[in-house]
Parts: sequence; structure tokens; C-alpha cells
Amino acid sequence: MVTEHKSNISPKTAASIFVVLLVLYGVVFFRAVAQRGQALLIAVIPDQVLLSWIDGDLGNIGLLDRLFVAGFAGFILLLAWGIGRQTLSLTIRGVPLTRMEESVFSISMGLSELSLVTLLIGLAGGYHHWMWLVLALMGIGIAKHMVHRIAARRSTNGVAHEKGAENVGEPMAEDSGSEVGSSPDHCWVFWLLAAPFLVLILLGGMMPPWEFDVREYHLQVPKEWYLAGRVQFLPHNVYGNMPLGAEMHVVLGMILTAPWADWWWGALVGKTVMASFAPLTALGLFALLRRYVSTLAAGTSAVVYLSVPWVVYVSITGLNEGAVGCYALMAVAAMLIWQDQVRSGESRSGTGILFLAGLFAGSAAACKYPALLFVVVPLTVWAGIEWKSPILARWDVRLKSVAVFLLAALVTTGPWYAKNVAFTGNPFYPLVFGGATRTPELMERWNRAHQVPLDHQGRRYTASQAADSIALLAWESPWISPLVLPLAALAWLSRRHRRLVVMLSLLILWVLLVWWLATHRVDRFLVPILPWAAGLAGVGFVWSGDRSWRRVAWAVLIVGVTFNLLYFVASGHYDRRLLVSLETLRWDEPAQPDEPSRVSFVHRFLNRTVPEGKRVLLVGDAQPFDLEVPAVYATCFDPCNFELWMRDRSAEQRRAKLRRQQISHVYFDWGEIARYRSPGNYGFSDWVTRDLIWNELVRQQGVLRPVPLEMDPARGELFEVVTIEEEAWENDPDNL
Repeated sequence: MVTEHKSNISPKTAASIFVVLLVLYGVVFFRAVAQRGQALLIAVIPDQVLLSWIDGDLGNIGLLDRLFVAGFAGFILLLAWGIGRQTLSLTIRGVPLTRMEESVFSISMGLSELSLVTLLIGLAGGYHHWMWLVLALMGIGIAKHMVHRIAARRSTNGVAHEKGAENVGEPMAEDSGSEVGSSPDHCWVFWLLAAPFLVLILLGGMMPPWEFDVREYHLQVPKEWYLAGRVQFLPHNVYGNMPLGAEMHVVLGMILTAPWADWWWGALVGKTVMASFAPLTALGLFALLRRYVSTLAAGTSAVVYLSVPWVVYVSITGLNEGAVGCYALMAVAAMLIWQDQVRSGESRSGTGILFLAGLFAGSAAACKYPALLFVVVPLTVWAGIEWKSPILARWDVRLKSVAVFLLAALVTTGPWYAKNVAFTGNPFYPLVFGGATRTPELMERWNRAHQVPLDHQGRRYTASQAADSIALLAWESPWISPLVLPLAALAWLSRRHRRLVVMLSLLILWVLLVWWLATHRVDRFLVPILPWAAGLAGVGFVWSGDRSWRRVAWAVLIVGVTFNLLYFVASGHYDRRLLVSLETLRWDEPAQPDEPSRVSFVHRFLNRTVPEGKRVLLVGDAQPFDLEVPAVYATCFDPCNFELWMRDRSAEQRRAKLRRQQISHVYFDWGEIARYRSPGNYGFSDWVTRDLIWNELVRQQGVLRPVPLEMDPARGELFEVVTIEEEAWENDPDNL
């Protein structure tokens, strides 16, 4: 059918204005980042990309080992679907969903539940016992089955509810309320546009980690918990004591693969599951926009989201913003369906879908602290206010709805904050109230690093800073897409879908305000709202059915997506060896000593050198993930172990301490320490210096002995601990 555009402006006029503004925006966009223009060269020399994927040698190709990782990651997703579907049968009985909506809700909810179960098993110390996991999963199934039967018996209209339950998974009328050009025939185009990004995310998700934060805590903390057999407080890694709901899939991967492989392979399984949140979010966008707008808008929003360089980057590196964004989108989708149920008078089923929305919002907050403000707070307000008219002054408060929503959010996020209370005395450790290990100096260092940025005059909120932030988010950030902002702005021309546009826009505005007023304004923190922005982009794409506009819209979409693909592939900000054997990448021995390597030269040396039963002490180096030997380390926001053990002590006391701690080697990463101490950076203990190490611990006391390595001493130095037996032998006159 043909529908008219819902705006007073002529489609041809709007298309012309849009093209002019887009050209101006494109000039600013391309000039902001030099690499954007260079990325177009990839279209001319695609063979160089393929060579980089195999590290220049066909003999490096290794795909069979990826089947192991992909198989276990797929099993976790399948398990999540089965568990989540049971939850849906309990919470949304009587709510008609399409099969895609039911599947996306099920997998997302199941991943949250698996994360929560893995946390609880870890708190009980059961990671080295398979039966804990088996019994926990069986318990979930039995409990849900019993609750399901009790609810069915007590229901006064049980038959109606059974029919409602059967509706879960049945497709709705195709393109209810669709606009012109939203025929399913376009789906093949969207699959064609999305396919390269899906391949990048899948292959990149299975890659060993190279990003600093991931090697420091996103994968390192799960590794430590798994090897310890339990979830425990980590006094040396402040980040490891925050909510890590997405990272629990890394622990689960280690548990499931334990009979066949070691922790390293399990970590890649979990990292792949974390990457799967991106395509899961794209499917969620497709389902949501198809319900409320059209298939054309749905496909556009999914492709726009997947093609954003930020989305690809956080997915393949192992960062957790993708999981937060997925849960945030699912929470909003559930809230919209709940609002429909309330308006139609379905109060019983409406309560269930509201509870599901709360579970998703809590799941987001279980992955990252900012989600409390970004997701839980605005959706709580949404649940609690019933608008009587467009005039803001006429509204009622729904306390029961607020209680249901917050109770559900507490179910999925509460255990993480309760863990922090038990371990540190602060549910929001290390924020605000400090807690265990938080000295005044460390709190000052943390607060200084995470404060709202100051300008040169010591001000935080100025017009100039606001303009800089707008520029960063609109064109200066190297990982943004040129499609999101222009298409999202067009959504306001669509009157037909104004309610959806207003709700998504208000949520985005709220997050932007909180981000600018209360955080240190890192643009990566805004990745979780990209699904909402992509939803607006989908609406903007179909604001009019006029043929002239559609031609412009399709041209913009295809060109923009193609550019995003070329730009990301051309960027050097990821490990390009996507087809090289994982076993080769694990050890990453370069052909030449001076060639760059994912695994540092020192770590490879320590893996071969540290005796069994001994440990290495890292000072300044906080990325121990690839070490196969036990390591003692600390982030720059934690107490320096070397200083705690060595300061104001005699040679005998220092030797005794290192012996009790089973330390055989001490590595000082002077490059990292210098970076931390540089102006405007995080800071590092002033006590640790090269003069101290060489003059006092090496020359005067003989506690440490330098290990000759082929590396610049200014970058790092490795020392061996001198044992008492060695010192006695060296000081024996008979041996002189």
C-alpha cells in the first residue's frame, strides 16, 4: 500500500536540504580524522587486507581451532535460549510476540541468568566442580517448571492463559503499520550489507586479546577467579571488584572447556560470547522496529548499528559495552510492549512484561556501574509515571509499577552489589565511599582520573567544553559512523511514529546529560545508547515513502555502510591476523626479535624461565593475561605490592618476604610507569625508581640480580631474586 509522509515539508525539498547538509557534514567528518580519507585506498588494494589477515603467509591459515571456540560459544548461546525461554513463559504469558522477538528476548535473558548462576557458583567456591554447574542448571529448570504449574493452577482464566502462552512465538501480522517500500523483498539487501560486519565480529571475537583493559581485567579477572576456583576480592585489581556480568561468560567458557583445554581456550569462548551481543542487539533492533515501524526501518536500524565502528571495535576486543547496550535495548523494548499492554487493559500480562523489563535493566547494571544512571533510573521514571495528556503537568505516579520494576532489577543486579558489600563494605566499590584497600592517596588518584574534566582555568562546565564534546560525538571520535546522526535527526520528520521517536530521544538526551555532567566524558561510555540511536536512524530512513527520498536514502545507506567497512578494515587499531591459527597467536613468536608482538618479549621469556612453584612480581605491568606462570601485579589504582613489601626494610627482611611470596623474578615496566607519571595521567608510586633498584637492592644489598635481555632498559628491566643459598655461596671465601 502507499502511505503519505507525515510531515508538512515536501519530500523532494527535504531530500534536497538533506543532501546539502550531508555534504557539509561529510566535509567536516572527513577532515576531522585523517585516516578516513586514507581508508578509501583499501578499495583499490583489497589484496593487502587479505594478506594482513593471514600475516603475509598462506601457511599461517588456521581455521580448525576456531571450530572448537565457535562450537562452545554456540552451545552457551543455545543453552541461554533454552533457559531464557522458560523465563519468558513465566513472565509474559498472554503477550503475543513474533518468533524473532521471542528468540531475542530468550537468548538475552538466558545469558543474564547464566551470568548470575556462574557468579553464585563462584561465590560458593565451586568453579572446579562440574556438578555445581549441572545441579544449578537443573535447579533452574525444576524451579521454573514448578512455578509455571503453580501459576497455571491458580490462574482464574487458565485456559485463556494457556492460549496466550501458545501465542508466544507466533508471528504478528507482517509489517503492521508499515510504510512504503517496507516489503520483505529488501531483506536480502540488508543481509548483504550486514554480512561483512558479522564476519568481522565473529572472527575478531575469537581472537586472543590485545586491548589494554581486556588484558588487565575483562579477561584477566575471570582467569584469576577460575584458577582460584572461586569469586573473591582482588586487592590488586580495583576493576575486578566492579560488576562484571558480561565477563562471567568467560568463566563459564573456562568451566565448560576444562575437560578438553586449559583456561586460555575457555577465555576465547567467553570472549566470543561477549562479541555475540552485537548481532543479538541487531536482531533486537530488527524485531523492535518491525513491530512499531516497518521491515524497511527494521533492516536499516540493524545494519546501521552493526556498521558503527565503535560497535565492531568493542565487540572484537572483549569490552563489555556491547552487552550493556543489548540489555538496555531489551529493557526499552519490553517497556514499550508493557505500555501497549497497559493501554489495552491487559494489566495481568502487563505486569509480567514490566518485570522482564526490570530484569533486563538490572542485567545492564550488572555489567557496568554507569548503567544504573543510564538505564535503571530513566526506566524507573518511565514505569512510575502515567501521562494523562501531552501536558507535563497532568500525570499520576504508579508506585506498584515502580516496585515491580525495581524488584526485578534487584534480582539480576543485586548479587553483584551484595558481593561488594560483603567484600569491601561498599556496594559501589570503589566509587564514592571507598572501602577495602582504599587509602586517601589511592582515592584521590582515582577521583582525579575519573572526575569531570577541567579546562585550563579549572572549570568543568563551560560553553567551550560543551562545544568540544559535541564535536567529539558528532565528527571527531575516530569510531563514530557518518550515518547515525543524520538519519536519526530525520526521525523527527515522522509524525506517525512520534511516540517512539520521543521516548528514544528522551532516553538518549538523559544519558548525554549524565555523561557530560557526571563522568570523565570518555566517548566509549556512550556505546550502550547506540542501539537507541540506530532505532531513530531506522525511523528517519522511512520518514517518507516518496521515490525521490528513497533513492537518496538508499544511496546514503549503501555508501555510508561501505565506508564504515573500509575504514574499520583499514584502521590499525586491531589485530588484523583474523585467519592465523589461534595456537600460533597464543605464543606469538615473531620471526625477528624486533618485530611487534601481541605477547610481550618479557612475558614470553618468563613463561619459559620461571620455575614451577614460583611466581613473578610485576611492577608497572598490569596486563598479565598471557602469562602462563603465576604473577603478582597491581593496577595503578591499587597499592604497589613491591613498595608494600620492600619499603623501609632490611636486606634480610626483603629476602624473607620475597621467599615467603615465592617470587623468583621481578619485572619493572619503566615505560608504563613513566606513562602513568606523565602530566595529566593517572599517577604511580614515587618510591619506585631505577636508582633505588640499582643502588640499594642490586649493588648494596644484593637482593636482586639483573637478567640480561635484548631490550631497551628504559622500557623495562627484569631481575632475578637472589636466594640465601646463592648469596652464601658467593660470599664463601673458598669460592673466591
